[in-house]
Amino acid sequence: MSAYTYLPESVSEFPQYDEFCGELRIVGFTSVHFKPLSGGVAVLYTARKERLEH
Repeated sequence: MSAYTYLPESVSEFPQYDEFCGELRIVGFTSVHFKPLSGGVAVLYTARKERLEH
C-alpha cells in the first residue's frame, strides 16, 4: 500500500475527537483534552495517567 493510499484511509478510520477522548478515559487516562490546530488538520491530545504501583 502506498503512502498516498494509506494516509487518507487511516485518517478516515481514526475516531472523532470525543470518541478518541472516551477511549483514552476507558483505559485509565484522566484530564483528557483535545485542541484542533490549523483548522482541524492536526489535533493536539493531552491526558494524564497515574503511575502504576509495583
